[in-house]
Amino acid sequence: MRKQIFLLSLFYTLSVSAVERVSLEQLQANWATYHDQMVQVTTPLVVCGSFYDSLMLAPERIYCPEERAVGLADGDSTAYWQIKASNRANSIVIHCRNQYYKVRTGDRVRAFTARVTSERHFVTGQGVKTFHTPVDKLPKPKKGELRVVGANIENYFADLGGYAHKKTTPAQQALQTRKLVSALCAMHADLFAFCEMQVGTKAPEMLLAELNKHGHYAYVAMPMPDIDRIGCCFVYDTRRVRPYAQPLSAYHDSTSHYYARMFAQGFEDLASGERFIVGLNHLKSKRLGRGGYNTNEKRMENTDSLLTMLPKAVTRYGDEDILLLGDYNCYTQEQPIQTLVRAGYEDQITKYCPDNYSYVYKGEIGYLDRCFANPSMSTQIVRVRPWHVNADWYYQHAACKQKDKSLHRYSDHDPIIVDLNLR
Repeated sequence: MRKQIFLLSLFYTLSVSAVERVSLEQLQANWATYHDQMVQVTTPLVVCGSFYDSLMLAPERIYCPEERAVGLADGDSTAYWQIKASNRANSIVIHCRNQYYKVRTGDRVRAFTARVTSERHFVTGQGVKTFHTPVDKLPKPKKGELRVVGANIENYFADLGGYAHKKTTPAQQALQTRKLVSALCAMHADLFAFCEMQVGTKAPEMLLAELNKHGHYAYVAMPMPDIDRIGCCFVYDTRRVRPYAQPLSAYHDSTSHYYARMFAQGFEDLASGERFIVGLNHLKSKRLGRGGYNTNEKRMENTDSLLTMLPKAVTRYGDEDILLLGDYNCYTQEQPIQTLVRAGYEDQITKYCPDNYSYVYKGEIGYLDRCFANPSMSTQIVRVRPWHVNADWYYQHAACKQKDKSLHRYSDHDPIIVDLNLR
């Protein structure tokens, strides 16, 4: 028995001594040198992606190339390919036994020991220890300020079994509602602009049935019957703002897929009497392909329809202050975003928080959720920021944690918080 213990101890000592401490730079210099070798990676790393059986790590968060460079829809750019190559070169993948839904992107990894299986790939039979900081609490808006929030709420449907919720159970639906209401209360907002809510009355009323346990809210949506399709919707605090006149769609045909996804509404601040227009837009989603190139044409059509609608909105609502919110399905350097900027709508994301993000896709961060304003509205914006309550969590976080009482991961997008000082 003592001999066996001695041999096991000796084997463990030799195994540990065989582990070489290396930096990521040393590995990158010559991966072949360390092939099939146990190493301890000493470079501090951050989790960029959390998947079922692996983690994607890098020295810092990596951006989607089209967040920082002209994308393929506008012609190949050298910067685009440089960022693409850099993202790949600086990221590594470790196959491990972490409970994937507990790991957040943005978590820190101080060191780990694993076997190098190929260039950029490691494997370990254990978990990788990660460290994260709590999500910042949002301070309430300052006295006299009005808070508006743009948020994609990820297929919020009352009717199950259809377009978005073929496999959603009533328990998961209740969980999403509970998380969403908790998050909305924590945002201290006077007006919410939602994307991906079921068209019609059922979904807004299902949400308000829970939300009005904590306040006094009503909603505005394009008047359409309940259908198995996603649309957009405003939810507002009746004590602070009121809508006036009817909503105006960017599409004349009510059978259009975008009739309830792209529209404007005039609002009045009851405290100051000031009025402003909010355009709420959900552009065509990306599809698999190079940088979303294959659906860029449809997003440009959406953008043109939006720009055609806005002068009509000024006439209808009798006010020139325009705020644009929503999920534009475009990163900052993509053609639809730059078209809006050239048309005179300042990108408030670039102005206030350019180095942040609202979405994580395949380990890359960027903004799909936007905020624009025309010159008269821009001067009344005091701050814009994303709130990281969703995008950093694994996509099955909510589904896997039925008893989870947190507000995290009610959606796959982070909300955009906009504070106004109307005058």
